[in-house]
Amino acid sequence: MQQRYQLVYKKTKTYRIDYTYDNRQRSQVDLWLALPAPSMSQRNIRILSQTPPQETALLPTGNPLAYYEIGAGQRVVLSFSFDAYETRLVPVKASGDQTVRETDGAAVLTDEERQFYLRSTPLVPVTDEIREEALRIVGDALEPIEQARRLFDHIVAHYRYHWPPQERGALAMRCHKKGDCGEFAFLFAAYCRSLDIPCRTVIGAWATGTFQPHAWNEFFVDGVGWIPVDASVAAVMKNPVKQLAFVTRYGTRSSGRSYFGNLEGKRIIFSFDSSLPLIPAYPDDTQPPVPEGYQSFMVGGEMLAWGYRSQQGNAPYLQPAYVRFSGKPEPDKVSDYMGTWRVHETAFGSAASLWIKRISFVLFFLFLFLYHGLSLFQMRLERLNTLSTAFFTLLLLTLILRREAYWVTYLFAVLMTLSLLSSFQLY
Repeated sequence: MQQRYQLVYKKTKTYRIDYTYDNRQRSQVDLWLALPAPSMSQRNIRILSQTPPQETALLPTGNPLAYYEIGAGQRVVLSFSFDAYETRLVPVKASGDQTVRETDGAAVLTDEERQFYLRSTPLVPVTDEIREEALRIVGDALEPIEQARRLFDHIVAHYRYHWPPQERGALAMRCHKKGDCGEFAFLFAAYCRSLDIPCRTVIGAWATGTFQPHAWNEFFVDGVGWIPVDASVAAVMKNPVKQLAFVTRYGTRSSGRSYFGNLEGKRIIFSFDSSLPLIPAYPDDTQPPVPEGYQSFMVGGEMLAWGYRSQQGNAPYLQPAYVRFSGKPEPDKVSDYMGTWRVHETAFGSAASLWIKRISFVLFFLFLFLYHGLSLFQMRLERLNTLSTAFFTLLLLTLILRREAYWVTYLFAVLMTLSLLSSFQLY
């Protein structure tokens, strides 16, 4: 059957990521660290520096996995750069568009890969109940892309974004009707797999600043390739305030519908999928009992002492790491479990525009709130209004330059202009 759609790609930016894990414990910490895996949206990966691991293995997803034994007070570092690509799902007839740069010509899965991305896991269970619900949602749709689109629309319409989630996994998402990006991704993957559509959860981060984790999906269609989906961002976009925050902070698109089949190319991929085997094996059998008072989390329907136990020999996910504490763990930061990272845009103009965007955004709201706050006390300092308008103008120009402006920012521009005109009594 001839495909009606194809994926096209266009390079956006080159990013550098500096990852660190500091062992702040009093004893050794074991670290399983996913090294970056190439994909159509993350190419030309260059390892710039890396602490030599004790062992390296290859996961079924194609991710290299590095294993470290980190002494007290020691640090593991990994720096790499890559070229990020925007992804668009377009009708085949649009292939002559001048914006098209490249297509995915390797749209074939091996039998082993297909089975791997159809499997049932604690976070992505493929049950009869989920399959029956998925069949009700897709209705009379038979083509995989249309089925996936209806699943996407259903999740966006009936579930809401909430952080932190009460527990992790697709079943928890169905129960509570809310969750963060991971829960959106796990539920979409479970629906797709129940309909024999290979699907994987992409574990990564926003390509901005320090430690901005994120998760989304890719589902596979023969002859087309891995098609990206981000239901959590689409759900967030229903709220205009969050829409402004996401566009300004992460450079997302403003339309939720665009997040079916399309990504903006401003993300890092750490690893693919959930429930990944730890190599060498996690020593659950020799681990001492979980210390009293150590916090456990509900992950895939079972309580997990994260960093003190594995999940049947697997890491629930690698973002980008999983740890084992050998003594009584005393972590009090997320970085003790995952490490931390900082993202840089390598091109000078791109990096400079990012800082201008951040600074002008902060100063715009600072002067705007000061102006209206003081107005409540009959103190109308019009200079503050002028300054807020000036910094918003700078913000708007920067967003346009970075291709991140949208209707809310233009609406703000109109309102700010009217406010400025009012202060000078020009109308």
